[in-house]
Formats: sequence, structure tokens, C-alpha cells
Amino acid sequence: MAKQFGVSDTALDGLKDPARHPFPADQKAALRFADAMTDGPGAVPEETFRELRRHFSEPQIVEIATVIGVFNYFNRFNNALHTEITLTDPDVLVQRVREAVQAAAGAEDLCERVADILRQGRRYARVAIDRRRKDIDTTAHTGATRPVDGLLRAPIRAGGATVGIIEVESSSAAFDDEDRSLIERVAALMAGPLSAPPA
Repeated sequence: MAKQFGVSDTALDGLKDPARHPFPADQKAALRFADAMTDGPGAVPEETFRELRRHFSEPQIVEIATVIGVFNYFNRFNNALHTEITLTDPDVLVQRVREAVQAAAGAEDLCERVADILRQGRRYARVAIDRRRKDIDTTAHTGATRPVDGLLRAPIRAGGATVGIIEVESSSAAFDDEDRSLIERVAALMAGPLSAPPA
């Protein structure tokens, strides 16, 4: 889930040993606190609190402890019941696509980034974004997003022309209105960059 919100693989690896990873001092203190609350016998060592107080006020420490406690509860609850992780909110994914549009180094890079965002955020089995393919059945002509042969296909349209498609295969049940709306919003964000001539 952290990767869905842009946390790097390096930072995730650093969580295994925060003291050696170049986290800022305040983040290291908060991570030690989280480890003590999560893995310890229940009582957090006074040394950990002293380090926290160097970087955070008492209300901030209470807020950090609340977040850690809530996520510990969710983790134990979900682990006990073998619950799957909740899908990422569509608005969060659309914001990540906006950021990808701004940061991408060309059309191919953008297609790869956005496909990865959708795969991770919605657990789709497959996401293909093809700016060369224009033939998407009647979808290309109507501008509609609809399931076709178990896939959700949406046109990426700019200036009345189809400049590519997004094709998604679900790893679970049938697609719903939220899936359709998300893919359409993503297609709209990608239309400008994919229709622009190469730099």
C-alpha cells in the first residue's frame, strides 16, 4: 500500500533497519516509536519518548501514537480474518496519474507509469495502455467505456480523434461504475500528452 502513495523501494527497505537508512531524524524517531508500540511488550521505553520529544510536541506524539495504534488494530483484524487490503480511492489514483503526467519523460514512460499505478491501486490482473492502437470496436466511435470479452476498454481521445486505448482485465469480479469512471478520468488526463507530437 505504501508504494501506491509513492514511497520508494529504497525507503521501504530502510524500514527494516531505520537506523542505517538516511531517514531524517524526526522520521527515525517516529519509526522507532512505531516499532516499540508494534513489536514490544506494550510499554515504550523512556529513551524512545525522549527522542520523540526532541522533534515533536506532546499533541503531535499523541497523534502519532493514535495513527500507529489504529493501523496496528487494522492489521491484526485483517490478518485474523484474512481480509484483502482495501482498494485505493479513485481520487487518490487520479491525483497520482496527474503527477505522472507532469513527471513522465515521454509517452512510453507515461503509459508504463500509469499502467503501474492502476495495477497496484486497483489490483487489476493486467493493464495495457497502447497509444498506437486505435481499433477498440465500437468504443472508438462512441467514446464510451464498456466491458468487451471480460475486459474494460476505454478510448483515449483528443480533438475528436482516438489517440490510444486503455485496456484493463480484472483479477476479481465484474467491473462496476467506479471502475468505468476511474478509467475514463485517467484516459482524459492522458489525452493531451499522448496526442502531442514527440519533443
